[in-house]
Amino acid sequence: MRRIPGRIVGQTTDRDGKRGFVLTLQAREQHIRREKATSNICSNQALLALCASVYMSVMGKAGMQEVARQNMSKAHYASGRFPSGSKAFTEPFFNEFVIKLPESSNIPSVNAKLLKAGYIGGYDLGRDYPELAGHMLVAVTERRTKGEIDDFVREWEASL
Repeated sequence: MRRIPGRIVGQTTDRDGKRGFVLTLQAREQHIRREKATSNICSNQALLALCASVYMSVMGKAGMQEVARQNMSKAHYASGRFPSGSKAFTEPFFNEFVIKLPESSNIPSVNAKLLKAGYIGGYDLGRDYPELAGHMLVAVTERRTKGEIDDFVREWEASL
């Protein structure tokens, strides 16, 4: 491991065909001689930060505002598609909301059925908050269409 390069650089081309480079991995301790370093490469935090920076710079202020509007709008649309009485809270929310499953339902089982149907189900809040056993956190982003949301809710109901 200590013999791999201190930095790994990726190469790509932009939409105008110009060559571009990006630092994707670097040694955590660049300033220390290799033989004295105690660790070799950074975790993916730097890569994730780079990805987020590139995304935000490409989207720009107006694009980020539009993404936020779509996240909120689609999440509110989705929460309204679930059967009445299944929404656990009435407080305002952004792109995540909580659904209460019927007493006879089991979240791991529901999520397994959803996954078989091609959907990632909600997070089982009972894992971290015992008082919220039987409650599922559902997130909706700008990438989902109304049709996909409707299909997800249908599959969710069928999996109960």
